[in-house]
Amino acid sequence: MIRIAVLADPHLHDVRFGSAAAEAPFVRSLADSLHSTRIFNESEAAFRAALDAVAADGIRLCIIAGDLTDDGQPANWQAVSDLLADYSRRHGIRFFATPGNHDQWSMTGKQLAKNFVDPDGNVEAYAAPGAVPGKEARPCPGMRMIGYGETLPYAGQFGYRPQPSDLYWETPFGTSPDMADRRARITVEGGESALISDMSYLVEPVEGLWLLSLDANVYLPNADGGYDDCSKDGWNATVRHKPYLLDWMGDVARRARAENKRLVAFSHYPVADIFRGLTAELETLPGSRAGARRMPTPDVAAAIAATGLPLHFSGHWHVDATAAEDGMVNVSVPSTVAYPAGWKCLEIDSDGMDISDRAVSDAPGFDAWFARYAAEADRTDQDGSILSVADYREFLDRHFRAIVLERRLPEDWPPQMQAMVTNARLPEIAERLSLPQAGLPDIALADILVDWYRLREAGGGAAAGISKERRALYAELARSCAGMDFPGGSDAAILAVFLRTLGLLLTGDDARQAALERLREAFVPC
Repeated sequence: MIRIAVLADPHLHDVRFGSAAAEAPFVRSLADSLHSTRIFNESEAAFRAALDAVAADGIRLCIIAGDLTDDGQPANWQAVSDLLADYSRRHGIRFFATPGNHDQWSMTGKQLAKNFVDPDGNVEAYAAPGAVPGKEARPCPGMRMIGYGETLPYAGQFGYRPQPSDLYWETPFGTSPDMADRRARITVEGGESALISDMSYLVEPVEGLWLLSLDANVYLPNADGGYDDCSKDGWNATVRHKPYLLDWMGDVARRARAENKRLVAFSHYPVADIFRGLTAELETLPGSRAGARRMPTPDVAAAIAATGLPLHFSGHWHVDATAAEDGMVNVSVPSTVAYPAGWKCLEIDSDGMDISDRAVSDAPGFDAWFARYAAEADRTDQDGSILSVADYREFLDRHFRAIVLERRLPEDWPPQMQAMVTNARLPEIAERLSLPQAGLPDIALADILVDWYRLREAGGGAAAGISKERRALYAELARSCAGMDFPGGSDAAILAVFLRTLGLLLTGDDARQAALERLREAFVPC
């Protein structure tokens, strides 16, 4: 049996930033954490907890689907390189990475600015020279994201270069690992043209297993002599601007079938719509952005599926979900630094394959910086209730609720929804939709909205932590709203779409099981 751990988006941040200083000067602020879709300073504790579980399970192959680092800073790259090398040395684990959008910036890198909190709760900005013109910040030359040319010294051993034990290794351009030999020319409509690096590779680490890492990042040359990042478009930009990748993927898939290799592909972005049809409903709402962002369009997903890839793992979204497209299955892997934290275990044997879920429920030492957070909250009158938690899972749960209500709600939904979430409760919602109110529990709309996002992040599965009773209630509300038609943009229209999509999210786990069953059959060797 071949067993592979699949992790995504650990976003490792080294609070000492390569320094030996005992006071850990680079602890990110609580305010920044509460506005981000991920937490920062707890990342190493969470990553270690996941890797300890991988090692204890006896797994010796580990895929990481991008965003190994916070934002590609040299100190964070060195920290993640040292950490993974330590697990390789102590436990014999081979790691295989793929580039995320937080790991590097194009060919040149870019300057960054971040806020850090000291032991007394004072927050101060640190920035690379010129990163934030007009803003006071402590100079920090290492506060920058590296470019492609700087990556291999940190990450070459994570699949990007062949290792002595590998049975086979190649790139879309041949068998040379040098970055000078791994470039393609990209020309944009305005005529700008540049050679762009590509870190894709194919490796056979053990007999019969092919791991295909696909660099789906796209950086387009612009008229200013710099580059435009296309990460917001995901594989839509990849297929448009890096068509040679599709040709290579198809060739690899054909050879894998001919040589009876088990082919497992992975990249940072999903190759199928992991939200499975939310888009059509949500796009009926004026101003809603909760649906299709960064999802591959149907034609792009079909083009990728036509290459013959049977299985693809993705990260980026921090979502635990599964989607199928014409025989291809995309498994979206949750992050270790966002709700619901976890990873996947892929097992391949003579009967096919199986994918199981592994939660990261606790992370020893995750609360190491809570005293600083408390001091910051006291100085700035922030809500410090997120610090009153029993374990790492509860900490992420509190963080997630704050993100949904303070960021997702205004970013993703029309203004009327924001107003209703502030005060409305379920009986009032039922009244607005002319639904029966008898027997309805008195639940705040804010709580239902948080559950909507819990179900989305967990792909409808058990990781959402929603009771059977609550699921049954949501399913009934969704059925009651089926076929309802209200004037576009009205409160009733928004609520009806919200509840219908809540019902769609509930079906995610059934879709996952159906997709995996088809995939098991595809992995039975010829």
